[in-house]
Amino acid sequence: MPRGRATRAVGNGSVTRIAIVPNDVTEALHSIGVRQGSTVLVHPDAIVAAQFPPMPADRRLDLLIGAIEAAIGAAGTLVIPTFSYSFTKGEPFDVLNTPSTVGMVSERFRTLPGVCRTLDPIFSFACRGPAADELMASPVRECFGVASVFAALHRMNAHIVNLGCSMSRGGTFVHYVETAHGVDYRYRKVFSGTVVLTDGRMCESSVVYNVRDLTRKSEGDFRRLQKRLAADEKLRSVEVGRSRIMAVAANDLFDTAWKMLDEDPGCLIAEGAED
Repeated sequence: MPRGRATRAVGNGSVTRIAIVPNDVTEALHSIGVRQGSTVLVHPDAIVAAQFPPMPADRRLDLLIGAIEAAIGAAGTLVIPTFSYSFTKGEPFDVLNTPSTVGMVSERFRTLPGVCRTLDPIFSFACRGPAADELMASPVRECFGVASVFAALHRMNAHIVNLGCSMSRGGTFVHYVETAHGVDYRYRKVFSGTVVLTDGRMCESSVVYNVRDLTRKSEGDFRRLQKRLAADEKLRSVEVGRSRIMAVAANDLFDTAWKMLDEDPGCLIAEGAED
């Protein structure tokens, strides 16, 4: 497996640590298959940016986002989850103002110029790049359905990148596979409420969320999936500083997870891991 080349020592004389710079992230992404013009769905962890030399936190986040966009170029599209679950609790989803609940990088990217946000009130995404218009056009009907953003990313065969986090944190695409496959540990539930659009208009919206059956140990457990993908050489990874970056093509992730569900319907949840 390729490995990063982060060897810059910084410290205060008594404490020394290894620092990385944005180009290390760009090169790492190229080494695992991301190219100019790629559409990438990135699940980022701020721990990667924390390894940059000392500077204000927002500057580090901006440099990390810039490093990803440098890897895909102007013809590429960066997609980052901005999931928020307040809509499931009866609160309005404000496209411009409802914060992301999935990390500092996600929240920072959401607020940057030129970034648009999809309208799913639970599983929204922030996007910037040429493919953003197609993603924005995804109708808000089912979070993981055949017309969802996940389905659009599948059609595009986007690179799915876990940046400093494991597949257990960045495996939401798997729920799209589970929904398509018809697993018995998830069921359809409709959530309705108010969406505040970017122009301030309010509209009523209903969306189907394929939720977990809480009477079972249905928490996602993707360790076997990650192992299978790696064994089949479909999951590529690289170490950058103290972090690992992993990438898999959407088609490969979908096909592998589907085959595993055919073999063992409980293979992607904690219940199945105990068998």
